[in-house]
Amino acid sequence: MSDRRLAAGLVALALALLVLLAAAAARGEAGDAAAILVRADAPRAALSEARMRLRVSTSRPGAEAFTGEFEVFVKGAEKIRIEFLAPGDRGKLLIVNGKDAWLVMPGTKNPIKVPRSHRVTGGFAVADVARTRFVDDYDAVVERGETFAGRACDVLRLTGKKGRDPAFPVLRVWIDRAEGRTRKVVFLLPSGRTAREATFDTWGWLRGVATVTQMTIVDALRPGTTVVEYLDAEKASLDDALFQVVAGGGPGR
Repeated sequence: MSDRRLAAGLVALALALLVLLAAAAARGEAGDAAAILVRADAPRAALSEARMRLRVSTSRPGAEAFTGEFEVFVKGAEKIRIEFLAPGDRGKLLIVNGKDAWLVMPGTKNPIKVPRSHRVTGGFAVADVARTRFVDDYDAVVERGETFAGRACDVLRLTGKKGRDPAFPVLRVWIDRAEGRTRKVVFLLPSGRTAREATFDTWGWLRGVATVTQMTIVDALRPGTTVVEYLDAEKASLDDALFQVVAGGGPGR
């Protein structure tokens, strides 16, 4: 074999090895991302069927600040019931069942059908209490490592899985390496523009379950800030009737 042919063969072998190494690295990164997501999803999974009480405070330029409390019932990602407890809204309900959502106003017969993305108040939307599980709805890759709020984090880019329909098709998520907790989420539109950001400010324990206890949502589309405090949360076995709107417009409770 001539030196020229030998050199060409070695170059081809080297290129093949590079391709194999790159593929192996990609598989390893995907595997690491999936493991990170499973760990980060654990608190959401623990309260996948639960009763919660939230305090929500909103502020927007040119609008009066609002603080109200809500009783929330969640059964998986598809069934949500939000009861408004503020004096001016008491008796108002938002019920989500699958792809359908209804707003039930006190003293009225017929519910109002609304999009599942309906905002409860300010930047606080149904998606914020749906307990979406990253690992079920998204594929992930690790983009980089970064320090956020003094914590070493893995920054993951999540894209919606084929056949799934998450509220946002693309997310960028900061998950701290020490505790595996979600610290920040950036919600992206299909155009790549940021719709909003959420920071998970404090974590704690409610009735023996580890959960976020305060989060801050900054809305980029309708400028404003929303602070959500989780006052109480407990696992519960919930009747499906809670998430139904029966004939005549009333909730099925």
